[in-house]
Amino acid sequence: MKNLVLRLLLSFILPASLPEMLFAQTTYPKDYFGSPLDIPLILSGNFGELRPNHFHTGLDFTTHNIEGMNVKAAADGFISRIKISAWGYGSVLYIDHPNGYTTVYAHLSRFNYSISSYTKTRQYLQESFEIELFPAPGELPVKKGELIAFSGNTGGSGGPHLHFEIRDTRTEEAINPLLFGLPVKDDVPPVPVMLVIYPASPNDFVNGKNNIKKIPLVRSGAKYVFANPSDSIVVSGWIGFGIEAYDRETIVRGKNGVYSVQLKRQSQTIYAHRFDRIPFDKTRFINCFVDYREWEENNKHITRSFLLPHNELEIYDTVINGGYVDFTKAGKTTMTYLVGDVFGNTATVEFAVRSPGKKPVSANPALQKPFYQVLLWDTTNLIEETGFKLETPSRAFYENTVFESATLRNIAGIPTIRIGDPSVPLHREISLTIFSEVAPELQDKALIVEVFEKDYVIAVGGNWTGQGVTADIKHFGTYSIRVDTTAPKIQPANFDLKGKKQENLSALSSLKFTISDNLSGIYSYRATIDGKWVLAEYDPKKKLLIYTFDEHCGPGKHNILLEVTDKKGNKTVYLKNFVR
Repeated sequence: MKNLVLRLLLSFILPASLPEMLFAQTTYPKDYFGSPLDIPLILSGNFGELRPNHFHTGLDFTTHNIEGMNVKAAADGFISRIKISAWGYGSVLYIDHPNGYTTVYAHLSRFNYSISSYTKTRQYLQESFEIELFPAPGELPVKKGELIAFSGNTGGSGGPHLHFEIRDTRTEEAINPLLFGLPVKDDVPPVPVMLVIYPASPNDFVNGKNNIKKIPLVRSGAKYVFANPSDSIVVSGWIGFGIEAYDRETIVRGKNGVYSVQLKRQSQTIYAHRFDRIPFDKTRFINCFVDYREWEENNKHITRSFLLPHNELEIYDTVINGGYVDFTKAGKTTMTYLVGDVFGNTATVEFAVRSPGKKPVSANPALQKPFYQVLLWDTTNLIEETGFKLETPSRAFYENTVFESATLRNIAGIPTIRIGDPSVPLHREISLTIFSEVAPELQDKALIVEVFEKDYVIAVGGNWTGQGVTADIKHFGTYSIRVDTTAPKIQPANFDLKGKKQENLSALSSLKFTISDNLSGIYSYRATIDGKWVLAEYDPKKKLLIYTFDEHCGPGKHNILLEVTDKKGNKTVYLKNFVR
């Protein structure tokens, strides 16, 4: 119903009629890059796949839930970048190749000996586990098929696998690796799941209503048809279409993303896109490429075949009239979806659309529902209300957006405020200030949190700005203020020195600690042995901090000092003696 209100309250803006854009397809070398693994390449994720707030920019190769598999250089070149992080790609290597491309190998468990030695030396010089290095072309050369690392599950990985990318070295755009002839077997076409029909404005209708229509699909012979044969489509005005589909490969029939979608009216292509290249600065536009509300509320990954006003994606081959189709004249039209993969396998959805040539009276008249104001997508917006202030930069939204707010509770002077509609996506962060009474001595410990059911909260952050806390938020939701005065916790995970002056730990190969924080989150950690910094690796998924014994801790008596600080400056110090 909120969709209806939004369309009824906002003036309809039809994208300018765009010329048919037929982009010439680049020819990529098919025999230059070899397999980065010793095992058959099986996809658990493909290029352009739909992920929260971003398109997947590479291929995920399964390692059968095992870490430590050999990872090899796909071609001759040199290590141009090394990055180790507790987040994102985790431990990752970049190789520049003479042909103008860069290959990327992410979520690695460890590097080979020479790369590890090179990296560790610089980690000790910088006294940091997290590090980013850019070796010169002659420092770390590699040959095609050379062992460079071992697969893992580091960073934001959800399970052991190898994330592999090919990028344009000059522009750093991600390119679909399957265009380079990698040995992935796929003779199975994509699977269309659902057709969706959208009225473009309050004056346009589907089956007599100004609501979207969702129609499940099933395969019938060589094509996909309506699962319910009694379903029909009668429209009037300007109409947009969307489709839910997934792709499969020969060996594993998992649900991956589709490479291309084409929509035809009779023989004319109205809309077409394909995932050849994705610039990283455009990847958040996935939120207008998909029906974000359906994703958020129903976990349906429906891709729109029409453009919202703020859409800067460069994946389109053809877009006519913004992808909307004119059904203002009476008649029957055949519409066809062609959904394809890189290997040329295609699924076809064919359906009839009928238009009576006149617009019916709306079965759902405009609701007289109060709202705060309309936020314009192409300008800055400022909302100041009792309890909060919201500032949005230009192009923070994909279309004009109805804004609603409500104060849900106000306990001890601290409000909990619902800000906007969580099913409306943001393209850029927006500034939220929540006004509150906080004791002066606690103001530097105050932060904004997002509030979920049963008062479960996740820290957003922010700082005191005079009358309240200001933070940048990435999505609409329910927000409040909390004060964090609790220091992080440190707990030995593979030894116990509690109550002991010292203990012989010679049998251990490492010291492991569980570190955690109750609210604002871990900001920094530092481990020293006998007063000298040592390399401790942090795995936030397991809340583990691990120091592996090395040349910096030989036999004898030692002490370890571990300091962990949260994002509000609360610090915990752990100091113990031990013997090796």
